[in-house]
Amino acid sequence: MNAQHRQNTVLLTGASRGIGFATLTRLLESGYKVIATDYQMDALETHCAQLKQAYPQQLSLSCLDLTDLDQIHPSIAALISQYGPIDHLVSCAGILHLHPILTMPMEQLAHTFDVNVFGQVALMQAVGQEMKHRGTGNMVIVGSNAANTPRANMGAYAASKAALHMMVKCMGMELAAIGIRCNIVSPGSTRTDMQLQLWNENYGEQQVIAGDASTFRLGIPLNKIAEPQDIANTILFLMSDAANHITLHDLRVDGGATLDN
Repeated sequence: MNAQHRQNTVLLTGASRGIGFATLTRLLESGYKVIATDYQMDALETHCAQLKQAYPQQLSLSCLDLTDLDQIHPSIAALISQYGPIDHLVSCAGILHLHPILTMPMEQLAHTFDVNVFGQVALMQAVGQEMKHRGTGNMVIVGSNAANTPRANMGAYAASKAALHMMVKCMGMELAAIGIRCNIVSPGSTRTDMQLQLWNENYGEQQVIAGDASTFRLGIPLNKIAEPQDIANTILFLMSDAANHITLHDLRVDGGATLDN
């Protein structure tokens, strides 16, 4: 265990799979104590069973539904009461509904913003208020490179991430004077269930890498998609003292796919 992080507690959302699970693994390996949350408790317990055995003193599991806005503040208060102060918030939770904006059902649009914006902001408020009271803390929120680049059939997702990015930056500005850092990690195409949702028999990994002029995608200059561990490593960097003078920053991890636009 890394003694440097032994007393650091991390609240992690979206921990049951993909980037969240990869981040959970890296956090535990690095010695952090982690309260791992997801809205699907069964999936969280199943996927984290081996980690729970390997790190029984470091890992705690809890259900957290970002669409239940009325319960987010009391849920965070209960977690703080049970586990103590939260030193780092790392939020990997997110939802993607694929649909053209022109015909997108309002229910899908509302659900996208409930998870990707309103739930995230309520979470940052609940954790941020406690951090402000103590005068210390750090937030890393997973956004998307789609926040800066229009995508066909992904308008709701892209718009929600753009809103989230600005919320994180504005909260970071509000909290900077007391030393609380708030940063964004923006993945591009990453080998996760969400990415596989975009693929079909005619469109897959090689097409993502090569790009597709018909959908205005430029491709990936590094000639590969990201692995969840790539994003997890970036998150740990922004949490660390090596990033001690970085805040309000959007760190793109997309292999150059958006030309850092």
